[in-house]
Amino acid sequence: MHKSDLVELKYLSEARATINVLGLTAIVDKSISSNTLHSVTGILFFDQGYFGQILEGARSAVEETWGRIQKDPRHHNIELLAITEIEERRFPKWSMKLFDTQEFSDTFPQFAELLAKIDNPNLKTLKVLRSLWREV
Repeated sequence: MHKSDLVELKYLSEARATINVLGLTAIVDKSISSNTLHSVTGILFFDQGYFGQILEGARSAVEETWGRIQKDPRHHNIELLAITEIEERRFPKWSMKLFDTQEFSDTFPQFAELLAKIDNPNLKTLKVLRSLWREV
């Protein structure tokens, strides 16, 4: 695969309605199945009604996945942060890995301080997630 064929896509969105554990499990299960089929890897972050996701793979597969996400009625206020050409995947073992704030902080301790701000009532969750996704 040429460098320009491998991309990483980052986005943020708000959940349209309250999503419980079963809802998140259904999203992840469907993502794993679809992403495995299309060789897409990445992570999904969910906290306080907000999604942040990083997808990586062949440009055509990532753009197709992105198209489905944009049409998904569970998302609104979707914000594409970047589509970047990459030389290698950062999450090659995860067709989709779900994180909440605590698990993400434990797995990537370098971001723990930034994630701690999510619980600060003076900062909007989306603002903190936008900062996080710029750093990841």
